[in-house]
Amino acid sequence: MHIDPAVVERISRAINFEQPDRVPVWESLQNQSAYDHFAPGVPFPRCAAIACEKLGIDATYGCMQAVVDERTDGNIVHAAQTAWCTAPAFASLDDLRSYDPPGVNERELEEQMLAGHDAISELYAPHTMYLPQNGGWGFLPGYDSQTFMVMATALAEDLPALERFWDHNAERAAARNAITARHRLAPVIQCCEDVACKTGLMVSPDLLREHFFPRFKHVIAPLAEAGIKVIWHSDGNIADVLDDAVEIGIDGINPVDPSAGMDLGAVRRRYGNKLILVGNVGTSHVLSRGTPDEVRADVRRCLREAGPNGGHLLQSGDGQVMPDVPLENILAYFDEAYRAR
Repeated sequence: MHIDPAVVERISRAINFEQPDRVPVWESLQNQSAYDHFAPGVPFPRCAAIACEKLGIDATYGCMQAVVDERTDGNIVHAAQTAWCTAPAFASLDDLRSYDPPGVNERELEEQMLAGHDAISELYAPHTMYLPQNGGWGFLPGYDSQTFMVMATALAEDLPALERFWDHNAERAAARNAITARHRLAPVIQCCEDVACKTGLMVSPDLLREHFFPRFKHVIAPLAEAGIKVIWHSDGNIADVLDDAVEIGIDGINPVDPSAGMDLGAVRRRYGNKLILVGNVGTSHVLSRGTPDEVRADVRRCLREAGPNGGHLLQSGDGQVMPDVPLENILAYFDEAYRAR
């Protein structure tokens, strides 16, 4: 899809540590007030694309429908600012042990991916570049309490069963990345695998080094071979394993969440041009609860700490503009991003 050449140039320079005309904004919206302000009466997802254009968002991995009233889509419940699954992937450790999914049908997967990518790219073009995500092969499938409990139990009682599950999902993720690489769908993509909470890692660094990072390296290999940059998205504080991430070939991290103790300036000083930084405007304590002036000050902080020589894309610290962010703070966030050069 045709994308404004200025947007392409801005993103390309940033991810290659060359100074762009301004820091690109890579953002996802999930905010009804923004949709209503810029596209009143327009249904989702078209209203989100219009809001991205009006706000000047350079790139998005896709926006989400804001939750106004609780709703259920199949097994997924949407309420407040989150969503959860009412049907766990595994009800018990025995379910995990008997897990035997079919192999990956690469032709079918390719058709689905290309159709989806074209539709989303067309929606946001020409002003906003669609940069896809991939993930769901590590701990991410455990995002319901029962599945996570089964995974945690397996870590202690039957690690081989969990490894078989990880291996299957890693193969599927690698196949998706191979399709992205083969068709050059984007210059940079985000691989989502949460391994931490606000206070630190969810599991030991040694377990991640033995089981997580080798699979992660396999998953991103097609992208690395094609020269496509990989941004690792993990919520929480991942400082203890950043060296491991760099070692396997990760090009950048997101969202560098300040509420989890991730210090953008400290990461930049430690890794220089080894890591593209995507973030880290404070969400819960600034965008959601601060004043417009505090939002502007935090945007300036991010730009100052990340430095002027590329390698930075601005984004909120949660990776998206959440439903509770007031409109005046959204407007201040983007206005300040474009004023500060």
